[in-house]
Amino acid sequence: MRRNLSNWALASVIAASASSVVYADQEVDIATMPFPVLDRSTPKTMGQIPYLAPLSDRKPDWPPLFKKPNVSSPSVTSRNKAPSDISSMDALPEPPKIAVVIDDVGYNRRGMEESLALPLPVVLAILPETPYGARTAQRAHLQERITILHAPMENERELKLGPGGLFVNMDEQTFKQTLNADLDSTPYVTGVNNHMGSLLTTHPEHMGWVMDIMAERSLFFIDSLTSPQSVAHATAVERGIRTVTRDIFLDNVRSEVAIDKQFERLLKRAHKQGSAIAIGHPYPETTRYLKRRLNQPLSAQLVTIDTLLK
Repeated sequence: MRRNLSNWALASVIAASASSVVYADQEVDIATMPFPVLDRSTPKTMGQIPYLAPLSDRKPDWPPLFKKPNVSSPSVTSRNKAPSDISSMDALPEPPKIAVVIDDVGYNRRGMEESLALPLPVVLAILPETPYGARTAQRAHLQERITILHAPMENERELKLGPGGLFVNMDEQTFKQTLNADLDSTPYVTGVNNHMGSLLTTHPEHMGWVMDIMAERSLFFIDSLTSPQSVAHATAVERGIRTVTRDIFLDNVRSEVAIDKQFERLLKRAHKQGSAIAIGHPYPETTRYLKRRLNQPLSAQLVTIDTLLK
């Protein structure tokens, strides 16, 4: 009997306390109060829920919910393998790489538009002070495509070079002023290759002047190798300029059958030496072939020229 009376008394107290509560010196009906109740009665809690700590700028001590994997720790599958086993059995060899450069861009609108329609890794070599040279460079920059100056250099056959030509009979000051003006006329270029140049590229002194400008402007140089006696690549290496040499001309014969044969030579060269560089021109036959071929499966990886520089 006593136990029943005690339980009844406890239930009465709970019922009474559940109907109302004294909050901030006022009695409030709990049923009408939002949940949770913020404790504003003491300044210590600063208006926070009583069972949470006050806000703080201090970084929490608990770990994040998601952790980045520890790349230094061995994986489960490789934990029992020796390093030599991993490198010899599991590592895949790098695929051979090819790069393509389109020379002589800037003379006409068709050449500009068809060159800009090629896959983005294809590099455009722009002639200075040509009707569409600067426009091509600007549009290629919007594409985030690499462009280079196609610097006109004196050749053995005395063929006309057009504006901005570099000649053997120039003194150093005139030579460098001309090359700097060519670069200034073609915005956003990050390198240079030679247009013609079968004579000039065989002169170490003049190639040294070229590399002086490359160093001043932090540019790279591609030797188009229009002469087997060219010293351009060797001079760039001596000066510490990033450089590379052309392997294949794609379109000395302007037919898609001939271009296809040259492209297959490019792939074979890449498989043999790890990488290879081709130079073509904005001929309709060349751009038509490359649009189709470069969008088909290749036995080598098409890359931007900067990945092959040494």
